[in-house]
Amino acid sequence: MRQRACFIPITLLLIPALLLGACSGNEPTGAPATSGESLYAEKSCVSCHTVDGSASVGPTWKGLYLSTVELADGTTVTADDAYLRESILRPSAKTVEGYSPGLMETVIKPDSLSESEVDALVDYIKSLK
Repeated sequence: MRQRACFIPITLLLIPALLLGACSGNEPTGAPATSGESLYAEKSCVSCHTVDGSASVGPTWKGLYLSTVELADGTTVTADDAYLRESILRPSAKTVEGYSPGLMETVIKPDSLSESEVDALVDYIKSLK
């Protein structure tokens, strides 16, 4: 009997702890949130954009946020949130000097990224100082 008496209190302690963990609100609802860094790999951004400043098919993301970007038409733009979002969603709207227009659309199709994915990518780019 003594063993059973010890077993019951432990069981009674574990059940509420398990229930509390399952109901804590920490469980994702719907699709799990994905970080910009993981999207960078998953969505093939890594194949054209570097995060270390080295040259590639597309502009590097290192130090991009709030930098001045020279465009193919000779104008410049600040790489702020609006510019980054537009460049992700409509890449040929403003082509960076020295890069081929239309190339990114071969990888990222219209409406292939959700708003939260775009936000995550922008946040990731902002972090690459």
